Amino acid sequence: MKKYIYSIILVLVAILLPMNAWAQKSLSIQESRDLALEFNKSLKIAAQQKKEAVAEKKEAFTNYLPNIDASATASYMPTMEDIVIPGFRLPTDAEGTAESDAYFPGLTVNTDKLSMLQGSISAQQAIYAGGQVRLANKMAQTGVEIREQAFQLEKAEVILNTDQAYWNLAAMGETVKLAEAYVHMLDSLEQQMNDMYELGLTPKSEKLRVTVQKNDAELNLLRARNGFRLMQMNLCQVIGLPLNTEISITDTAEENPTLPDITNSTSQALSQRQELKMLEGQANVYGYQKKMVNAEYLPQLGAQVSYDKYKVSNDLYDDATITVGGQLSIPVFHWFEKKHKKSAAQARIEQANLNLSNTQELVQLEVQQVIIQLQEGYEYILLSKKNKAEAQESLEETEASFEVGLNTTTDLLNAQAAWQDAVAQEIEALTEFEVLKTRYQKALGLL
Repeated sequence: MKKYIYSIILVLVAILLPMNAWAQKSLSIQESRDLALEFNKSLKIAAQQKKEAVAEKKEAFTNYLPNIDASATASYMPTMEDIVIPGFRLPTDAEGTAESDAYFPGLTVNTDKLSMLQGSISAQQAIYAGGQVRLANKMAQTGVEIREQAFQLEKAEVILNTDQAYWNLAAMGETVKLAEAYVHMLDSLEQQMNDMYELGLTPKSEKLRVTVQKNDAELNLLRARNGFRLMQMNLCQVIGLPLNTEISITDTAEENPTLPDITNSTSQALSQRQELKMLEGQANVYGYQKKMVNAEYLPQLGAQVSYDKYKVSNDLYDDATITVGGQLSIPVFHWFEKKHKKSAAQARIEQANLNLSNTQELVQLEVQQVIIQLQEGYEYILLSKKNKAEAQESLEETEASFEVGLNTTTDLLNAQAAWQDAVAQEIEALTEFEVLKTRYQKALGLL
């Protein structure tokens, strides 16, 4: 029986191991970005909008080319009666008041199963449309550029969200390690206090103080592990992996980072930011629309050529014609319609320029805010490292003093807690700085 159960366990392990292996994935920051860019639905929508703009540009170009159309009509009348023309004497004058001796004997046209066919093919070409075709193509090209910038803006947002999720997971992973180290430290101290209590060298209250601190540390460790799992799920959701995937990250925060070059940051942002390029493009579109109003009220000239074929069954009629024509349209008076349209177009241009100016100011403010945050983050790293070194030194000295009875248990617990806080601050500072660097690149329009 035991052998049978043992065999079942081996089979289950063999089945589950590949599943666990499939659910585990090691990722670098770049791999996470690539997965997020491939998965993100908002980015896919932006990509489709860009394709739409490209198709509209191609459509606008077709207005330079002639339009060719063909049509055909067929009619069949199986029950139509024959056409009978009775005989009559031919008139001798134009008025038909006098008859001659000439006699028309009459005619019967056989219309049994009569069919009629008509076919036509024509080509139309705009020769001059006041520049409307050229302006429409410029607007379509600007539309492509706007959609491209919208795509890049969405891409930058996806990268920033991915980096935040990645470094949050990295920070939580380090927090778990720190919590485990802290629990191990308190576990050793608790064992030491138990030994001292057994020997009667310390009261039970001192031993219990350490036990309470250890219980609290174990609770924090549990919370950290749960937080790590939630951060894993958050990253999985961002990059499109199943939520139960066990992710191990391969990149770590730079231990001794340096400040990025922040010279000319504002001017760089004003020339690179996708939002500003989109607004500039929109202002250009409104400018083209104003010119389009002028073009609508200029003379319009076009040409057309067509070939028409007619055929009636029973050889009643069979003919073909070629027609060449032109059309000129000149607007004369439209009750100041053009003036009102131009005023509306100019108002849209002014709105776009004001919106662009306002956004430029907001971009400058955002860049300065990110620079300040970046500088503060860098200073926070320096201070956290200094604090960590001092906390480590204090802990070592307190431990040494505790061993010889110069410090109390409370002093040692405080030193250990201070060391844990200092290390946690350094972890937070380093990982947050990585996110700030990404946010700085996004603020400059470099992602």
